[in-house]
Amino acid sequence: DAVGYEIERAVELNWSRPPSARRGMQAILSVSLVPTGGLTSVDIVESSGDSAFDRSAMQAVQKAAPFDAVRELEPAMFERNFRTFLFRFNPQDLRL
Repeated sequence: DAVGYEIERAVELNWSRPPSARRGMQAILSVSLVPTGGLTSVDIVESSGDSAFDRSAMQAVQKAAPFDAVRELEPAMFERNFRTFLFRFNPQDLRL
């Protein structure tokens, strides 16, 4: 969906690639937001196996927040999809 895509793009744009990052790495994060798009928490649910990569993923989410697109959502849609959600972090530039 459009809001999910905007969040994904914002996180990738705020990501600083660690030297240890390799193609195929991914981390799954649990992200919690408030209706204004502000971040309340981000935690690693499934590690990439590389602590620098995991830390960089969490920092990218923190830097990208607040997510303005979330403000446009109907309250029920926000609660269902964006109050807390899993975010699969596998940056595009690692797929080259």
